Amino acid sequence: MLLYSRMHIGRERGREVFVRVIAGSKKGIELRGGHGPFFRPTQQLVKESIFNTIGADIRGASILELFAGSGAVGIEALSRGAARAVFVEQDRTSLKTLRTNLDRCGFGPEAAVIRMGDALRYIERAAAQAQLFDFIFADPPYAAKTAAQRIVDVVGSAGVALCRTLIIEHANAIVAAEGGALELAKARRFGQTTVSYFTCRKEAAGGEGKGRALPGNV
Repeated sequence: MLLYSRMHIGRERGREVFVRVIAGSKKGIELRGGHGPFFRPTQQLVKESIFNTIGADIRGASILELFAGSGAVGIEALSRGAARAVFVEQDRTSLKTLRTNLDRCGFGPEAAVIRMGDALRYIERAAAQAQLFDFIFADPPYAAKTAAQRIVDVVGSAGVALCRTLIIEHANAIVAAEGGALELAKARRFGQTTVSYFTCRKEAAGGEGKGRALPGNV
């Protein structure tokens, strides 16, 4: 369910949700969202809050978006100056929507890579292969009650700092293991949604940030 305020933050045609890129080089471009009873997009108000929190750090950054859906978060990051983004999604309908949105914005494979597959398995393989990012975004389905905690566990127990910041949307409580690689920096609540920001105790070095290659077939 979308949140609405006095500003235009999203609209529906039939059962499909449409949102716009908020800021940056692709500001105002309308993105297809998704439809159906199990589709839950990142709320536009939540997305705006996330990028207000990140601020200028998004410029030149490398992004991993897990459970990417329509790709609205990763596309917003690219619009605001992120260098590269990897989108992980397993639903074929969502992948079609994601490709449509990237085409609308003119983001080709040099900036955006799509990986079809399970997000939890992807992050486990990324941890095993030390694939590094500046930001990891995750918005797992609320029906998958343990998915958010599993992502925190994998990133927090990795042998290297997989990211500088993990930003995860969740409904159920999640915690970072005491003494692990992650620590909770802040959390904000929007109705049933909580957005938690975890930082790695050691920043990723030599990863795939500015000017570095995207990961291979993880």
